[in-house]
Amino acid sequence: MHRHPAARHPAFLATAGVLLAAVISSQALAQDRFYVGMDAMNWFYDEDGGEDFSSLGVRGRLGLQLTPQFSLETHLGASGTDRSSGERRELDWLYAVLARGDLPITRYTSLYGVMGVAGVEISGRDAGGNSFSESDSGVSIGLGLDFQVADGAHLNLDYIRYLDASEFDFSALSVGARWTF
Repeated sequence: MHRHPAARHPAFLATAGVLLAAVISSQALAQDRFYVGMDAMNWFYDEDGGEDFSSLGVRGRLGLQLTPQFSLETHLGASGTDRSSGERRELDWLYAVLARGDLPITRYTSLYGVMGVAGVEISGRDAGGNSFSESDSGVSIGLGLDFQVADGAHLNLDYIRYLDASEFDFSALSVGARWTF
């Protein structure tokens, strides 16, 4: 039985608490620094010494822009099942708490990098029909492009290596939108 990843990472709980407190402060909301996003993500699950799986899932984002070039973000994701060689893998959940740095390219386009901590849980069936569930957490890193399409509306594309663990690796290529408030 695996403990929930948040229980293994007190820094996750502290960071999530700080982010939540900042988000509900009226000053942050009044200055258009709070944002939400929704993305389609093509995830990749690579077992060490085993099969590779991928599927389409969904990811939500919640963020707080502290400066024009620096933000804090949380990601929550789920969904998607892949079958290969008589085996099945399903993404049960994904969470991430990330620092985001933006580098403006043009007035409406920026390159961004993210780094933080993430946790992933995958369940499935092996070739013998046995059910299992595995979870792990660790350091995440990624790159993306952000395009402003209207006041407060952005389209984005990113690749994030959420987890590079001893038993499996998990990454995602995502495309979606975010809105500032």
